[in-house]
Amino acid sequence: MINPYLKEEREYPLTTVKRLAMQLQAEGHDIIDLTIGDPQDETFDGARLAIQDFMTDNCVSQYPLATGSLDYLQAVADWVEKHYQLKLEPIKHIFSSNGSKEAIFLFALTFDWSIANKEIWFSSISYPVYEASARTVNAPIRKLPVDHSSGFFPDLDAIPEQQWEKCRLFWLNSPHNPTSMTIDQSYYQHLLSLADKYGFIVCSDECYNELYQDNRPVCSLDFSQSDRWVAFRSLSKRSHMTGFRIGAILSRNEEIMKYFRLCRSPVGVGMPTYNQLAGIAAWKDETHVDRNRLEYRQKRKLISSALTKKGFEIHGGQNGFYFWLSHPDYPTTTELCNLFLQQGICVTPGTAFGSDGEGYVRLVYCISMDLCLKLNDRLNQLLP
Repeated sequence: MINPYLKEEREYPLTTVKRLAMQLQAEGHDIIDLTIGDPQDETFDGARLAIQDFMTDNCVSQYPLATGSLDYLQAVADWVEKHYQLKLEPIKHIFSSNGSKEAIFLFALTFDWSIANKEIWFSSISYPVYEASARTVNAPIRKLPVDHSSGFFPDLDAIPEQQWEKCRLFWLNSPHNPTSMTIDQSYYQHLLSLADKYGFIVCSDECYNELYQDNRPVCSLDFSQSDRWVAFRSLSKRSHMTGFRIGAILSRNEEIMKYFRLCRSPVGVGMPTYNQLAGIAAWKDETHVDRNRLEYRQKRKLISSALTKKGFEIHGGQNGFYFWLSHPDYPTTTELCNLFLQQGICVTPGTAFGSDGEGYVRLVYCISMDLCLKLNDRLNQLLP
């Protein structure tokens, strides 16, 4: 009677980790909580002002469109054209989402999973929502093995040709959560060529793309001629707006967008009108994104220096705001977590992202500079 996946009573892995940090804090411990990628610096002030103005001027509240207002969609379209020289049409190629997480979870509803031999593919170390979504709709899954030697992305050439026939959705996340590793142009082009050949969709989770060290990472929007990708974008990280839940879904595949749009309306995922106005302000402004990017460079340099001095190996770490760490003297995830806890630092076990995350932890640094300095002091005391 109950959905079999839900009967497993699996709590969302990052919720479990966050609860531990909160419990330790409630017990009076001075904990630096580095478990969740939830930016602690100020939200873009233009977004806050847009909401304040709306609340002042409007005393009536009505349902928002499930796709988003034309003004919001046009703001996204203008942003895409400005930065990627790609023209997308509102509604036909773009519609709104409440952040990217809900859209990622709901996307599998668009497809018929009663057809045999079609699967959802994702990396064996990945954002837990991909698996949760697939398992909830009872879709067959395939976890593609990744590790340090593969750059934490699947080796596309290692997959036998006949197996590609089974892929319907291929989840790609670059910069990658939890490692911050990225793919290059040739990898993405190769994947899209395979998608063309075998008829699957590349689901491109791109919420970290605007937070980079030097050069903007390659993404779906760089491939303007392809209709084999669906991009999931968000203002949560780019603009420090996790609490607003503002995002967008983009694709040139009009058939997929048509049916995904139809399945979303009954769910009630229309973005609140005031949030759309905040989103318009954020999509139109790049000054705050440049500032955020600069501040992350400073934090990245400070914390990575402290970690490497203590013998940690940082895998990736040049984009987003995560460090994926291992240490030769602490080979298990449990040992690593306990090591950090000794100095009152709570990190995320690598196994929260899949069993192949054993031996690693994820440390977030989307914290204030003052807290970064405090963290730096504790890291300096971490090992003899």
